Amino acid sequence: MIKTLIYAAAFSLTAAATVPSVYAIPATDTMKVPHIVSSVQFPQSKASIVRHTFRLQIPPNSRSLSQLTIDVPTGLKVKNKIDVSDRSGRQIDTNTSVEGSKITLAFPTPIPPGDELKIAMRDVKISGITNAWLYRVYAKLDGVDTDIPIGFARFRVYVR
Repeated sequence: MIKTLIYAAAFSLTAAATVPSVYAIPATDTMKVPHIVSSVQFPQSKASIVRHTFRLQIPPNSRSLSQLTIDVPTGLKVKNKIDVSDRSGRQIDTNTSVEGSKITLAFPTPIPPGDELKIAMRDVKISGITNAWLYRVYAKLDGVDTDIPIGFARFRVYVR
């Protein structure tokens, strides 16, 4: 009986070891449009005025980024105090427009593929009550006449 169990265990381990592992392609290699990689609120509490910052990656397979449009969720008011910088921290020349609940960031010099942007919206006033804010973000790429939805910048509030 014990010999049978030992043989069964040995067979199972051998079979499991000979099954090839699955090979995956990293998502960044196949992506062709910019995408949001992180977002953070400071301070991370229920303050009435905060800074919302998110990072946007432009994959190497993408076209250059010429404009971003950001829809501000109900319950937030964003001022025209927006800083845009690249991966190294260098400020990016940006024409910024805030009209109601829509922010437009136009780049006179398109942002090349393979770069990453940090968008910091300072002095965001919170008047609504929720534990998560979702900004819908759209990109305009060189050679494309329409805004492409690229996702949400999501900010969670953690109460201590």
